[in-house]
Amino acid sequence: MVVAEIEKQTEQPYGESEDLFALLSVAAPVCALIITTGALYLGRPVLLPLAIALILSVVFSPVATRLERYFGRLISAALVVLVVIAAISAIGYFLTIELTTVADQVAGYSDNIGNKLAALEKTAPPWLQHIKDAVSDVQRRMASTNPALRQPREVMAVPVPASLSDSLKPVVPIVNGVVQTLLIIMLLFFLLYSRKDLRDRFVRLAARGRIPIAAQAIETAGYTVGRYLLLFSLINLGYGIAVGTVAWFLGLPSAPLWGLVAFLLRFIPYVGAISSALLPALVAFALFPGWSKALEILCAFVIIDQVAAQLAEPFIIGHGIDVSPVALLISAMYWSWLWGIPGLLLATPLTACLKVAGDYIPPLGFLSILLGADRVLDDYHDFYRLLLELNPSGARDVAIRYCDKNGLDRTFDEVIQPALLLMGEERAEGHISDENQGLIIDTTHQLIAELGNRFINSRISPSVRVLGVLAPGELHFLGLMMLLELLRKEGVVATFTGENKSPDEICDLVKRFTPDFVFISCITADCLPATLELVAALRSISSRVTIIAGGEAALHHSTELINAGCSQICANPSEARRAIRSFILQRAKSRVPGAARLLRGYARENNWLSRN
Repeated sequence: MVVAEIEKQTEQPYGESEDLFALLSVAAPVCALIITTGALYLGRPVLLPLAIALILSVVFSPVATRLERYFGRLISAALVVLVVIAAISAIGYFLTIELTTVADQVAGYSDNIGNKLAALEKTAPPWLQHIKDAVSDVQRRMASTNPALRQPREVMAVPVPASLSDSLKPVVPIVNGVVQTLLIIMLLFFLLYSRKDLRDRFVRLAARGRIPIAAQAIETAGYTVGRYLLLFSLINLGYGIAVGTVAWFLGLPSAPLWGLVAFLLRFIPYVGAISSALLPALVAFALFPGWSKALEILCAFVIIDQVAAQLAEPFIIGHGIDVSPVALLISAMYWSWLWGIPGLLLATPLTACLKVAGDYIPPLGFLSILLGADRVLDDYHDFYRLLLELNPSGARDVAIRYCDKNGLDRTFDEVIQPALLLMGEERAEGHISDENQGLIIDTTHQLIAELGNRFINSRISPSVRVLGVLAPGELHFLGLMMLLELLRKEGVVATFTGENKSPDEICDLVKRFTPDFVFISCITADCLPATLELVAALRSISSRVTIIAGGEAALHHSTELINAGCSQICANPSEARRAIRSFILQRAKSRVPGAARLLRGYARENNWLSRN
């Protein structure tokens, strides 16, 4: 009869340490972020190769899984690693050779560059020249006040014998790079080879930490991220090929180089595509007379990027993983600050992994909220948010608009009940105060009656009388009120006895009201003994009244309630409403010949029998 989860666990008080608890709840995430950032920064020599290997393993896991059907796990992992090594080596070698060639070509056009810069200086607007003169004047004044800066003393260089450590300094970065590369290769191989075993170990480790994670969820999350990154890489590859073709068509030298640069830089969110256009535009500025070639290069890059972003990505990837653009930009800044250029290139894959982890791992759900794409919130979120903002009139307007558009049933199911469930969860976790909870309950109480009054139909004849009763000691009444309003909408005479009624008062109301049905809401297990006594007392008063119980406690102890005198135990409001409709039809059949057929037609018109 009543949705059992509504308002569940909303009775836990903060106690005397409310302010301290609220302060800790705010400070804990900030401290965790600071500690995590420090660990990532200090652990860069170890964590950066691990992150690269993890991202590559996620991207190529679908490929390794397909190859495993034909070659086995060992050979498939080795093949993927060899292909990755060959691709990265070819890219590095090609970039080194081509960039050296382009630099040599540009150096031969120094006269062209100088002439264009001189022309720019002549055509500069007066305000820009004034700024330049002002900066030069400030520099002269600073130099005149510090003559020592203008004429530094000559210091005789004393030859210092080179030590072994000084001689090895140029070699250290090379050795470090080789070691990290080998480490990434080995990690990638073992992550691909042992991916199933690592997944099972992670599930067992999470279970020990009381974190509910299903192995299927991890597999789905890995597949989602891998598919997204693989398709995103293919789109970037197509973007690079298109850019290289356009550069060749426009006569820019080293066209394959610009395609490769565009492919790599487009992994940097939003600014990568623009950055990939700047270098070829500068080369065109240096090599070709006039400005037309440089502008053509910029326009071509922008158009190709927009085609990839607005047409190719939605068609091939679909909605993807719904990462917010703002989150991607902030993530790019954060990872580039932590890990430099490698962190900038890894920003998009890392953000995608964190977002999907938040979707599938409940304790990391905050990542899904922080990194999720901007979207139209569900209506119950708007309703709940306005209540938390102490704006009951705004929440009322949201509910009324939704009710006028979608009807009373859907408003209760999709706005009111989810908001009450969310309130119960957040109150149980201590995220909202008693005042917030009281405002939500009071506003919802008034709103249920107001919404019900907008849809009351004429009463059926002969009328069906229903009395809604709270079990003695039961505090959750909003679900029962929603059920009664839905019954009133269908022409039933439904009355709520009120809160905090004793068994004697309830029995007296039943005697005076003489209902056909008595609905008893029993959600809390502590109220079960009193509910059993109440059912027995009601049954002793009248044997004709139909007693229906609902709620979590009633469902768990249905046999005891049936033995005490209940006619039926309903798991949800739909079952209770079906019981009313069945009673109406049976009574119509027994009283007036032909009335049942008319009543069935009336029921179909009002969509009574179409709901489950």
